[in-house]
Amino acid sequence: MKQSKNKLKKTERKDTYGSPRWSNEFLDCAMPMTFDQYNLCSYQCLYCFSFYQRFNVENYAKKKVRWVNVDRVKQIFLEPESSQFEHYVKARIPLQWGGLSEPFDLLEPHFGIGLQLLKFFREIDYPVAFSTKSTWFVKDKRYSDIIKGAKNFHFKWSIITLDEEKARLIERGVPSPQERLEAMGEVAKWGTAGVTLRLRPFFIGVSDPTHLDLIREAVKRGAGSVSTEFFCLEARADLRVKKRYAEMSKICGYDLYRFYKKNTRGSGYWRLNYEIKRPFIEEMQTLCDQLQIPFFVSDAHHKEKCSYGNCCGCPKDKYFGNYQKCQFTEAITIAKEKGEVRFSDITKNPHEFFEGTSVRRVLHPGNDTVARHWHKSLFDYMRWAWNHPTQTSHSPYNYFSKMLIPCGLDKNGDVVYRFNRRKYENRSKK
Repeated sequence: MKQSKNKLKKTERKDTYGSPRWSNEFLDCAMPMTFDQYNLCSYQCLYCFSFYQRFNVENYAKKKVRWVNVDRVKQIFLEPESSQFEHYVKARIPLQWGGLSEPFDLLEPHFGIGLQLLKFFREIDYPVAFSTKSTWFVKDKRYSDIIKGAKNFHFKWSIITLDEEKARLIERGVPSPQERLEAMGEVAKWGTAGVTLRLRPFFIGVSDPTHLDLIREAVKRGAGSVSTEFFCLEARADLRVKKRYAEMSKICGYDLYRFYKKNTRGSGYWRLNYEIKRPFIEEMQTLCDQLQIPFFVSDAHHKEKCSYGNCCGCPKDKYFGNYQKCQFTEAITIAKEKGEVRFSDITKNPHEFFEGTSVRRVLHPGNDTVARHWHKSLFDYMRWAWNHPTQTSHSPYNYFSKMLIPCGLDKNGDVVYRFNRRKYENRSKK
C-alpha cells in the first residue's frame, strides 16, 4: 500500500487531461458520462482493461501525470450549454467517477485535484457514483467531512475475492479485501446514498470459491446491492499485456488465453460464453434474493438478471433513480417483465445528448461497422444497431447472447424483441 511520493512525477503541463468523456459502452450504460481527474492510476492491477487502451499514449507510458482543468470541469456543470454534456447535465443524470482510473489512489493525496471537485459536487448537490478500491480517504478528515451525509454520493467498492494472497498478487498496491470491507462498512454509516459491492472482474479460480462469502460479508457491513461482471480478455494484446495474462494464469491455475479462446465466440474482445458463467451468476442471484438486496450484472451475458436498468447497482432514489434509461440494459429488463420490448419503450425517456453527440467523439473506428457510421449521432447509431439484429455484435440480439429475439416490426418500422424466457429458465444443474 505504501508508495514513496518521490516516484510520482509532477510535470509542467502544456495541456490538461480531457475528462469527463462519454463511455464507449453508451449503448447499454445507465451512467455514460464518466470522469477521471488523472490520466494515470498508481495501482497496478494485472487485469486493468485501461492498461491496454492507454499504454501507447506517451504520457501514460512515461508515467507523466496530467490532471483535469478544475475550472473547466466546474464550468460544465455551472454552465451546461458550454459543452457537449449540456442536456445530460441539465437532466441531472449521475456522473460516473472512476471510468479508467481509481478516484482515490495514491496520486490523489499527492495532488489533491479530486478534493477540490469533491467539495464542488457536494456544494451543487450533483449525483456522483464512485467506483473505488481505496480505503485511506475514509480516514482522512478532509475527505470524510465532505462525504458524510452526502445523499448525492454513492460508493461502489471493487473486491474480486476474499483470498488475501490472490488479491495481493493480482491487485498490486491495492488495500486488502478485508481493509476494503472495513472501509465500506464505515462509509455505510455516513448517511450517503449507500454502498455497493462491485464483485468484478470475476475470475474463475480466483473469485470462487469465496464469492458467496464475500457477498455475505459485504452485506453485513451495509452493502445495499451487488454488481458483478466476468473478466474479458483482449485477444489483440501485445507482449506487455500477454505477460500480464501469463502472470494471472499462474494465480488462476489455468492458461487464461487458451481457456478464453476455447470458450469464446467472436474475435478481439473475448467474453466467456453464456453457459460457463450461468452457475456462478445464478448462485449469486439466489443468495442476493435470500439476503433481500438487489443483484446486478454488468456483463453483456446474464444482464437480464439485473434488478433494474442500472447495472452499477445504484439505489432507485431521487438522485440515482434518475439514471439514463435510453439504453439496452433498460430494454432487456423491460422485456423480462413484459415479455417484449420496443425501441419506443426506451426512447420516450430523455436522450437529447445522444442526438447531439457524434459517433466520432466516442467510438474508435477500429472496425468497418463503426467506420461506416462515423458521421452519425449516437442516437442514430443506437437505432441502427437496434434494427440490425444479425449484422452487428452491438445489437440487442447478439450482445445479450440471443436473450432478446427479433419477432417483428412496430408501426415505426423498428424491430420488436421478444424475451427468450425458455433460455432464461433453463437453470444450471450445478
